[in-house]
Amino acid sequence: MRAAVLLYYAAMKREPNTFDFVYAVRHTQIARAPERLLDPFDQTTVNYTLLTQPMDDPTKTRVREGKLQTFPPRLLLPGDLSTQELEGFGEQAAAYLDFLRSHGANFRILRYSYRLRRETYSETLLSEPLDVVRGRAEKAHDHKADPYAALVVGVDEPWDVCLLHLFMRLVQASLPKTLHDLERRAKAGFRERMPREDREEIERAFAAAEKDPSLIKSLGRLLKQKGLFELYQDRFFALIRP
Repeated sequence: MRAAVLLYYAAMKREPNTFDFVYAVRHTQIARAPERLLDPFDQTTVNYTLLTQPMDDPTKTRVREGKLQTFPPRLLLPGDLSTQELEGFGEQAAAYLDFLRSHGANFRILRYSYRLRRETYSETLLSEPLDVVRGRAEKAHDHKADPYAALVVGVDEPWDVCLLHLFMRLVQASLPKTLHDLERRAKAGFRERMPREDREEIERAFAAAEKDPSLIKSLGRLLKQKGLFELYQDRFFALIRP
């Protein structure tokens, strides 16, 4: 995953000032990320606060608040990515997604994606500089009892790219646990579909190997013959660990 992330930023640097979204991504700060990861099996609603400075007045701060709703992941190939994954987002967010799609070979993380929707949000313009509003917002966030709250500092235009970048960061952070949980559920479902005779034979072989370590090799051969070694590999290797 680290290599994919490095390739991602390297690709961004090779195309400076080509799109507004590049500027937006580079100037997006996740001041406070949600405490909880995205749920791999159910919808997750992230309550965001986005702070930006109007281009024509650095003495003011625009505060946008709303929700990002993600849905359970599904397996995607790079060619499957489309702007339909972003309901309610603008042209630069679509361009950012096109950029990710064009570099799909470097983004295996995107193969496990979440649909994203920007829901109704509120917008307020404050007559205070960004640093002052940010300090107050950080204190307010730290006192919230909301594990899905996020505080983002970004650009005023295209501000929706900042939210898409937040989403991508959340996907990256959630990926290890998501893959683990999806794999565990997939294995459980596969075991249920296995013929009962195979399940019983394998269970007998495991029970015998637990009592007699000399039978571990024959257990391994049995699993490979049935094409099930990967399904049982964690349990198998637990037998040979000291």
